[in-house]
Amino acid sequence: MAIFNFVFFKIIAILLNVIIGFLAGKWSKVDRDSIAGLLFYFIAPIVFFSIPAHTKLDLHEISIAIVTFVIASALCYLSRLVFKRYWQDATQNILAMAAGTANTGYFMLPIAANLFDEYTLSLYMMATIGVSIYESSIGFYICVKSLKNTRESIIQVLKFPNLNAFILGCIFSLAGLTLPKFLDSFIADMIKVYSVLGMIIIGLSVSNLVKFTVDSRFTLAAFISKFIFYPLAINIFIILDKITFAIYTTSHYNALKLLSLAPMAANIIVISSIIKFHPERSAATVLLSCIFALFYIPLMIALTLQL
Repeated sequence: MAIFNFVFFKIIAILLNVIIGFLAGKWSKVDRDSIAGLLFYFIAPIVFFSIPAHTKLDLHEISIAIVTFVIASALCYLSRLVFKRYWQDATQNILAMAAGTANTGYFMLPIAANLFDEYTLSLYMMATIGVSIYESSIGFYICVKSLKNTRESIIQVLKFPNLNAFILGCIFSLAGLTLPKFLDSFIADMIKVYSVLGMIIIGLSVSNLVKFTVDSRFTLAAFISKFIFYPLAINIFIILDKITFAIYTTSHYNALKLLSLAPMAANIIVISSIIKFHPERSAATVLLSCIFALFYIPLMIALTLQL
């Protein structure tokens, strides 16, 4: 019960940032793009560099990013096969992308930082990188393939700041280098700012929308993919690993399980806006998933994670 209460109130604190962002965008006309640029090009790369650089790693630990990339890609492909039977428009593509990605950073990172030690937190960040690579490559291409070709998609991935920062952080750690102790408080502050600004941007994005549209079929499909199939896929992988090669440890399993519980990614709203395909519907579904996560995540953490 203690862990449930801790995570529950942590999520409430996270969601307050969305409200702040919404109010700031609605009445103060705060510029979302400026904050997004600060987050995307400066704060996020610092976070993605510092966490692996702050921990002793080897290639075994880094492989967890490959695992999450493959799982996310498989979920995207399988979901598209299912959803194209029910939707013949771009809805199937948006749902397919949403099936493989999640709000693993802005929403879940502060929870991970409070639950895990530095080693497990670095594993969680590696798992997050795998999802980010999927989202920026296969997921984005599936969703907006009419706007970008395969070559442009690959170039976009190679320019992705978080990916490059993460690779540099891994090289730093594998080389046996360490960050000076006086940076510990700075890194902790950057993780907090990363989450706060990320959730505020969600609120700012929502404030720019004219109306909310709740599509029950779309929301149900997205929820089934995110809250049933995603955890199921992760747990199937964990079981297979346990009964076969036992490559990974409890720390790896905890990182993967927490990642699988994340609500829908906020970028679904952005992409729906880019392709001009029902962004209000996507915004409503993302917000509903965050509200649902308020109860779902604490319960699942209490039941499934070995802390």
